[in-house]
Parts: sequence; C-alpha cells; structure tokens
Amino acid sequence: MRTFLKSWKGGALLAVAALAMVALGVGAHVAKMRAAEPPQGGYTVQPGAGGTISGKVLYIGKPVHPQRIAVTTNRSACGSSKIFYPIEVEKGGVEGAVVWLDNVTHGKAFSYPKAVLDQKGCMFMPPIVLMGPGKLEVLNSDSVTHNVHIYARFNRESNHMMAPGSSPVELTMMRPETIKVACDIHSWMKGYIVVAKNPYYALTTDGGAFTLSDVPPGTYQIKLWQPKLGTRTEQVSVQAGKTSTVTFKVE
Repeated sequence: MRTFLKSWKGGALLAVAALAMVALGVGAHVAKMRAAEPPQGGYTVQPGAGGTISGKVLYIGKPVHPQRIAVTTNRSACGSSKIFYPIEVEKGGVEGAVVWLDNVTHGKAFSYPKAVLDQKGCMFMPPIVLMGPGKLEVLNSDSVTHNVHIYARFNRESNHMMAPGSSPVELTMMRPETIKVACDIHSWMKGYIVVAKNPYYALTTDGGAFTLSDVPPGTYQIKLWQPKLGTRTEQVSVQAGKTSTVTFKVE
C-alpha cells in the first residue's frame, strides 16, 4: 500500500510539473504573439482648428541610373525588358515617397480614397498603394495570368492567382503596416501597400512636394519612407491656422 501511495504521489507530482511546463510554454507563446502585434495607436477623431504642414523631399545624392531587367516570361504581353528607377527624381525632388505624422493621437477623420491595386503592363500600378484600414481591390488588366502574393506581418498573408479577365480580388487590411506584394510568375513585379494608422499620410508628388492639412496644434515626429531610401525622421511644430514647412534632404 505504501509503495502504491508513493508511486501515485510521484506520478501526480510529475503531472503537475508537466502541466506547469505546458502553461509556461503557452504563456511564452502568447507573450511572443502579443509582442509581435503592432501597437494599437488609440487614434480618436476630434475635429477642431488645425494647421497645415507643407514640405518637400529633395534629392541631393548622386544621379540615379535606371535598372534594366530582361523579361523571360510572357514577352508578347510584357515586352522584352523592364526599366526601373530605384528613386524617382523629378525637378530635384523624390516622387512617390510616403510621408506621415508618427505620433499624432487625435484629429480629423480618415478620408483615403478607395484602395485599388492593378496589374497593368506586367507591373503593379500604382507601385505604392496608400490606404486607410479597410478593403483593397486587386485587378488584373493584363492578357496574362498573374498571382498576387501578399507578404504581411500583422495582416493576413495571401496568394491569389488571377487569370486574364478574372473578377477583382478583395483583400482586408485592418492593421497599420507596410506590406510587400509580388508576382511569383513575373519576378520583376514588386510593389507595396501602406496601411495608415492615422489620416496624416501623403505620397510625394512632382518635385517631392507634400501637404498634410487640418493637423491639430502640437509638436510631431514626421517621417519619410521610400523603398530604396529607407526611413527618415524630422520634427515639426504646428499652430492652428498657420502653415509649417518641412524639408527632407536625402541622398
């Protein structure tokens, strides 16, 4: 009897220890998952008197030379080669870079246009989609089959084959992040989806110009991102009814 009780107690202790190890493992896994989640910004809509940020992203580096890539797949539809500029410089400024306020907590409502990503001329158009959290419509305007491979960290990864004339694919992107998109059939096809965490994002236009309007008064970290240039940060102070200027100089 004593031997039985001793054996039972030993087994019970082992079971408790095993359950504890499982609990620790689950806890560590949950902690790891939580650590990987993006910060929930807590942005709130609070309309009020604001100011404007007007700026430019100026390129001061060496001349940007085009990159030519030979096309080996579907040449009749895609052409014999593709020419890329890693940095689009127009009138001395960087076009197509993303600029945003990083630490704004309240202000105007989200008002981004409908997010659409097309595949046209065997390229992703536009190369960078800027959108608020919500739906992204993906099209294939080409006469060849593409696949849209979404490489996301916080949103759902996916891979959709799209034949010519196929119906649009609708993707849901609710978590702020920068997402890479590629076509596995045509290796040169690459693009990005930027899901904004607040309404104060803009893509630079001709000459590297950008404008952020209705910004609540305060001091902010304003950031710039471009695939080749990476991320840059400046500081800007905003007063109601006034325009503040910011100039990024990149190379």
